[in-house]
Amino acid sequence: MTNKDLNFFKDRLYTIDWDGDFEKADKENYEVLDSLCEYIKTELRINKNSDTIGKALILLAENVGCAEDIERYEENFIDQLVKEDLLTKEQLHLFYNNVKRRQG
Repeated sequence: MTNKDLNFFKDRLYTIDWDGDFEKADKENYEVLDSLCEYIKTELRINKNSDTIGKALILLAENVGCAEDIERYEENFIDQLVKEDLLTKEQLHLFYNNVKRRQG
């Protein structure tokens, strides 16, 4: 994963039109985050200590917050990476220290 890849994900996340069709925006958001998760998992398997993993985990964490997101990404994705021993303790803390939980 390169910084160019991360910028692609950031751009897609930040240009989602949440004021328009909410269901479409929500679907697009999940598609981007799911793709980001796949990139993170691939990068972890290639180079567990890549600098971009931390940045990607922060980007994911900043876009997780509602109860559905927590289940989808924290419980199903992050916990799975821990079980597979792919995340370092530092990477795990980096993710959790950047989660912005929301009500709703």
